[in-house]
Amino acid sequence: MSDVKVIEVLGPGCPRCKATLEVVQKVVEEAGLSCQVIKNESIDRMVELGLMATPGVAVDGKVVIFGRIPKPEEVRRALGLV
Repeated sequence: MSDVKVIEVLGPGCPRCKATLEVVQKVVEEAGLSCQVIKNESIDRMVELGLMATPGVAVDGKVVIFGRIPKPEEVRRALGLV
């Protein structure tokens, strides 16, 4: 099982970023994870993490998905659930 503590959805708040947040929240809920999901719109944080394109998903401070709305399967893989 995943031992993820924090998942950040990074982006300026566009519809694609909101859709990414919904996918991540759904996967976390379905898996019964007790991690924190944060929507972060800070440009400074995106630069700090080296995010190249939004939306982005960072797991415990490491960018794992960027530049597209991820499919649930991608999120599950990034969280170590499959």
